[in-house]
Amino acid sequence: MYRGGHIGFNALLYAPFVPLVSRGWSLELALAGAVLAVGLANLPDVDQPLPRIPHRGPTHTIWFALLVGLLAGVATALAVPSTPLAFRFGFVVGTGSIVAHLAGDIVTPMGISPFAPVSRFHVTLDWFESKNGRINRAFLLVGSTALLASLGLTIGRVGAVAPVG
Repeated sequence: MYRGGHIGFNALLYAPFVPLVSRGWSLELALAGAVLAVGLANLPDVDQPLPRIPHRGPTHTIWFALLVGLLAGVATALAVPSTPLAFRFGFVVGTGSIVAHLAGDIVTPMGISPFAPVSRFHVTLDWFESKNGRINRAFLLVGSTALLASLGLTIGRVGAVAPVG
């Protein structure tokens, strides 16, 4: 997938969690999760302009996902200190965001080796080319719409029950 496809895919996957997180913990944490999910969507592709790191190499592994999860956990704990589970939440969303990117690359012919260098296991479903504009635009449109609708409905619900005063 290309940039827009990854953003849309992550947005689509996170959208159902906005009201759940808002209801269970806080709207602030739900919004932080949305920022993480969308903001990290293309992080594994940081390897593209780097000459010594092969594309879909170390940044396209489960190990990278766990590292990003740890950093996202720390960032979330610092950003939302009022929520005791902020670190765990940030870890799950950060790791999940990178895993979602990997899933988006598995469906292309190039595929990935998610456990390198521990294992040479390579996976590809070969469903469509990364550059397929129709697929990338569809994911961006559907995912963005789903996340914006989820955010709008959740914020509207929170605003509707907030005390006046």
